[in-house]
Amino acid sequence: MSDVYRNKPVVKTNTFWDVILLILRVWFGYVMMKNGKAFFELFASTGDQKFLESLFVGNDMRFPLPLIIAFEAKGAEFFGGLFVFLGLFTRFGAALVALTILIITLTASIERNSASDGTLAVSFCLFAIVFMYWGGGRYAMDSLFKAA
Repeated sequence: MSDVYRNKPVVKTNTFWDVILLILRVWFGYVMMKNGKAFFELFASTGDQKFLESLFVGNDMRFPLPLIIAFEAKGAEFFGGLFVFLGLFTRFGAALVALTILIITLTASIERNSASDGTLAVSFCLFAIVFMYWGGGRYAMDSLFKAA
């Protein structure tokens, strides 16, 4: 009889889980860096700066210092994604991303954008929480520090 029917784990080692963590970590880190690359564009473009000011000040959110908050959010996405992608300080990078996305999700008015119901942001936050709990796995740079 198969192990599946005996309620025993099919995978006998952690290698399978480490490979899954590697694939998810690289994908998640890449997506976060791609979303956060606007961090560098904000420094150069006054048009983007004015757009963000009108977005964060012109609606009901009324964030204080909207450019600083935009820099922080995009910087946390980019550098947190970079840490997760490399597997270096994975839990710290995931915490940056989770906190930023949680704040964005809780403060943004989801009802105004009918194309988005917040599920993508919540999914990213949940992925970040997984990396905060499990770390980067055996194939992360963090594991080099544990062995030493």
